[in-house]
Amino acid sequence: MQDKLITKDKIFIQDTNFSNVLYKSSGYEDFHTNAANNNIEIDENRTYDLLPSGFIDFNQHLYEDINHMNSISSGLFLEKTLITFRIFIWTSRGEGFEIFKHVLRGSEINELKSKDDVIEYIYNHLSELEDGIINTYGNGVIKSFEEFGKGIESKKLPLPSLLKNLTIDNNLHDFR
Repeated sequence: MQDKLITKDKIFIQDTNFSNVLYKSSGYEDFHTNAANNNIEIDENRTYDLLPSGFIDFNQHLYEDINHMNSISSGLFLEKTLITFRIFIWTSRGEGFEIFKHVLRGSEINELKSKDDVIEYIYNHLSELEDGIINTYGNGVIKSFEEFGKGIESKKLPLPSLLKNLTIDNNLHDFR
């Protein structure tokens, strides 16, 4: 029996020109100063990939073509000068939907000093999402992810139940 679908070794982080800036920063002011010192211009009207993660695919066994499956992706992004952690879900047709967004606080930025720290951060929260999926559907890992995939495909998901295990809040509204 499989205990977990989401494992730390499935979290792949892509470095960007912001990676070292983030690792050297202790908060927002420091991040923006370090970006300017590295000649990185930030346009408030754009969203930037800071450290996006790859896709975690599941439900391959339900589809004939391996290119058609459900997926979860996440990562750290810069939008409107705020650093966000976002979670996306993907249909078997490649349509993506954001289901969660958390604005990092200065203390959270300060804890991200390496790629391994970011992997740990993303893994912890995706693992919490997985716990929410398993607890919501209550059918073990494989069957719960099958049900989650059906919800993705039909665009009918019990998001409050799925997201209630996350130890960080969906807090973008706090910063508007």
